[in-house]
Amino acid sequence: MASDPFRSRWAWILAIVTLLVASTAAVGVWETVDAPEASPTFETDIADIQASMGVMTGLRETTIERDEETVRTVEQVWRRPGKGKYRIEDVGGTASDSVLKVSDGRTLWLYDSADGRVVQINLNGSATADSPSRIERLLTTLNRRSADEPARSSEISPLPVVPSEGGQAASTAGVAGSLTVSYEGTATVANRSTYVFELSSNANTTAFVSGFSQTLWLDQEWYVPLKRVTDYRRGDRNVSITVGYETVSFDSEIDHGQFRFDPPAGVALTTTERPRQLHFADRAGLQAASSFSLPDPSLADSFRLVDATWTVGHRVRSLGLQYANATARVTISKSNLTWYEPTTEGQPVNLGDQEAALRNLGTELRISWVCDGARYSVAGTGVSAEQLIEIARSVACE
Repeated sequence: MASDPFRSRWAWILAIVTLLVASTAAVGVWETVDAPEASPTFETDIADIQASMGVMTGLRETTIERDEETVRTVEQVWRRPGKGKYRIEDVGGTASDSVLKVSDGRTLWLYDSADGRVVQINLNGSATADSPSRIERLLTTLNRRSADEPARSSEISPLPVVPSEGGQAASTAGVAGSLTVSYEGTATVANRSTYVFELSSNANTTAFVSGFSQTLWLDQEWYVPLKRVTDYRRGDRNVSITVGYETVSFDSEIDHGQFRFDPPAGVALTTTERPRQLHFADRAGLQAASSFSLPDPSLADSFRLVDATWTVGHRVRSLGLQYANATARVTISKSNLTWYEPTTEGQPVNLGDQEAALRNLGTELRISWVCDGARYSVAGTGVSAEQLIEIARSVACE
């Protein structure tokens, strides 16, 4: 049976929406980076800054290179950062598919005019999470560091490598956690003044994702990423991804009807729900909402609970517990995804009565297993494999 390219694109975009990771990205006109005399003090209330920004518009280009294969996409973008509102129209490039993406913060529409098909994704009344919190953590880390202090590993995640509203699939699964972060100076992108930062992983070169680095250009006024270049090796393939704006403007006066979409008559319409994720301040709140019993991991006293989540979708029920101390982060998840089979090979480990698999996914180690109709996962950054195995044994089959 022939594959359905629209369904493949929809599946990938929906997967990204499900992960609740979105960003404002950018590539294009830029100049040589000017080396810094000293690191400035950066603003860290990014959400408040962007709340007064209005509409951002621009021409965005994405280039994905995998060894000898190159795919280029050019899009016209309208966005309200922090509001979950955007409109993205393909206007050029070499990609074979073209899907209009429109979100008003409550509903995301994906329209393929060539196939005459529309997917409507209900966002459960909440806008998709944006990137300011990641940027705030990066800038807070740099503000704490003295100008003459060398770069060091920090508990910071890279920004998504491609715009999560659409575009070509380019997963860097497992790339998150401890990265070396440094301020590199200033440069001009799309006629805007930017700060330039370098993030790089010191992960073991035998990891599934290795050699990870990301250079990020942030607008000096609005702290929106105006360019990012991401390089890594995935398995036996080199990957380089450049995303950015050739032109960009802020506070543009536009018709806000740009963020609405009315399906044309006669198109095939599919409706689905984005899994809803709830966050809780403590275990008690999560337990009250969850249909699963909560794992109670054995961790060092320095760890504290920093996030507790319950995710519910059409086929998904999943809880998450995230713990952190000054140098490490551990996440425990429990879900009904017993049918899921990871694509990466793992090392067998024994958890008492349970057989599990340990995987090195880059800067993250993960142990997963299935027990009594639930899938468990214990992931960690800044901890050794031996430490993670002991934590997994304390969870076992709770």
